[in-house]
Amino acid sequence: MSRLTQPAIQDGDDITAASLNDRFTQFNQTDLNEFNTRDGAFDLPHFQSGAGRFLAPVMHEKSIGWNLWKHSSYHTFTGQTTGSAPHIVLDSGGSPDALAFGALGMTVRTTDVLRVYWDLSIRPYWEGVKPWLGGALFFTFPNATGPGTNNIFSGYGCWAFWLQWDITDNTLSNFVNVPGQGDFNTVITGVRGGNTLTNCSSTSVMQTNIESCDAQDGGIQSLADIPLGWTSVDGAWHYTPQGANQTIYGIRVVFTGPLGAHNQGGVNYLLRNDSVAASARLDQQAGGLSALLMTLG
Repeated sequence: MSRLTQPAIQDGDDITAASLNDRFTQFNQTDLNEFNTRDGAFDLPHFQSGAGRFLAPVMHEKSIGWNLWKHSSYHTFTGQTTGSAPHIVLDSGGSPDALAFGALGMTVRTTDVLRVYWDLSIRPYWEGVKPWLGGALFFTFPNATGPGTNNIFSGYGCWAFWLQWDITDNTLSNFVNVPGQGDFNTVITGVRGGNTLTNCSSTSVMQTNIESCDAQDGGIQSLADIPLGWTSVDGAWHYTPQGANQTIYGIRVVFTGPLGAHNQGGVNYLLRNDSVAASARLDQQAGGLSALLMTLG
């Protein structure tokens, strides 16, 4: 078979995108892929885009929370009621933890995509008597092995985690919710606040507890509460500015709970459960937060 030959680049030769691309004119393939080109055949000069930017020009990342892998120390938070400002992920010293982008911030253009990823080690539980055993938030089933009934938690319990950013300055003292994200304080029914699911664009949730039972004809038995123990929650959020570039100085993770599903007028919500908030607890430990800026042109 024929062999393609190409003289080596000499000292002083251009290494612009155009000159390097010209070296591939002997290829007759309509595209380059994993079958006809090795993965090490390309380098940064082969790619050229607006303002001289590469496909992923910026990445920031940091550990957040209290980074002790044996969970020997942690922060404990209590459930919140309507109107409360969200809890903020805290570092080992008890200060709010955030991913900072420096004195000049990070500018996201209308032709960019900002990809944010985070994770956090947590432990949700209830303090004292479980609130649904006293008459709230349960389904009632007959006892399969005798008289009486058993109460099963309705699942109306989760913690919500979401993102806030500071687009004011690098003092990081002006955090607000990212676009498309609410703080679960808009009153939906009675005095209870929440968000529509369409206003939860950066939200991730974690249940407050797990229950199990054995089902038999006519009822249930062997009801058991299963502690969640230490577990993890994570999330992702993608953003492209609309109309104008956006400079961001920092991003952080916040959270609140307990919340549950609610439907009103055909609209789905995550709704605060104020009546049992005092019994909800969440321990917070270590995690990570990263932001990747990618250009589209």
